[in-house]
Amino acid sequence: MPLVGWPVETMFLRAPDGDVGLETSGRMVITDDEHRVGSESALSVTRAHDGGQACVDVIVVHHERNDLTARCLEALAADSGLLRSVTIVDSGSARPWRADDLGSGAERYASPEKPDGPPVLHLVTLADNVGYAEGNNRGLATRLPEGASYYLVLNNDAYVTPGALRAMVTASEATGAGMVAPAVYRADDPARVDRFGLTLTRSGAAYDRESEDDGPLLCPSGCAAMYRRDVVLDLIGDAEGFFDRSFGAYAEDLDTGLRARARGHEATFAPDAVIYHEGSASFGQGSRLAYRLRHRNTICALAKNYSTGLLLTEAPLLLAGQLLGLLNAVPRGRLLTASRGKVEGVLRAFGARWRTRGRPRLVANAALDPRFAIRRR
Repeated sequence: MPLVGWPVETMFLRAPDGDVGLETSGRMVITDDEHRVGSESALSVTRAHDGGQACVDVIVVHHERNDLTARCLEALAADSGLLRSVTIVDSGSARPWRADDLGSGAERYASPEKPDGPPVLHLVTLADNVGYAEGNNRGLATRLPEGASYYLVLNNDAYVTPGALRAMVTASEATGAGMVAPAVYRADDPARVDRFGLTLTRSGAAYDRESEDDGPLLCPSGCAAMYRRDVVLDLIGDAEGFFDRSFGAYAEDLDTGLRARARGHEATFAPDAVIYHEGSASFGQGSRLAYRLRHRNTICALAKNYSTGLLLTEAPLLLAGQLLGLLNAVPRGRLLTASRGKVEGVLRAFGARWRTRGRPRLVANAALDPRFAIRRR
């Protein structure tokens, strides 16, 4: 039944090229000043749970697919214990998402005006499609003042299982890692692994791990990634945001992982945190756009985050890896698409490296996968 009058926090924002700032109330505004979120002292921080218990805020970027977002929210509501809030960021949908789209499932969430009890459901409505990376940036910015211990960035086509949030928090607390990769399986084939986080080869190719021993874990995949609060605070003050907004989508998780690694944050895998993922719901399976963005953004991520010494050390392998990428594109009929992505990546890389000068960068290859290439089906 329609939830007439059901209160939900809604913000209509424009000017996606503006800076993201925070007011003391915690509501996000678009400003033209130099205010950045980069330290705990800049925020009005409160604890959501008595006794200082860890709590999780979830960010879900939505665009058009109401059915996927509703299922995602229903799965989250079935989790227990640590979930404090879910923020839906509607990124320029023709018909913006609203609480009515959740139907009776909305009863499992509290409103921002009455936060006691169930998790709170927030809605941020953007007038324009700002992309997956920037959509998550804005969702994170709205929740930071409230002081959650952890933030889960979740695709709207990814569905958590009960206990997944607690398993990720437990893994972080047990290892001290600030980034957690859950065990993501295919929604259409629950026995088949979709991804166990990202590994990055010395040839500069990022792969979704298909098992726990499928290369060293570099960072979680952006479809379902948990970050501890200090990691978010470390990176969200960067000019490009927590996720690089210029990437749009694809490899933004790799870039964030490399930036976090360069600043001393580690990653861990939580095998008991099971999540099911539809996959490629936004661009479609085998999309040319997705293919181009992966090639473009991966080059940018490496250029931004490798130190000069590491770039020189790895240069032969990186160049060979780029050539291999082009060769692999031929049987797929994607040579022009891959070539375009790589040219765009190289052109963007110079500017990206200059803009991030003076920032910590990865200086050793210890976190990289020693394999030159990985065969995937």
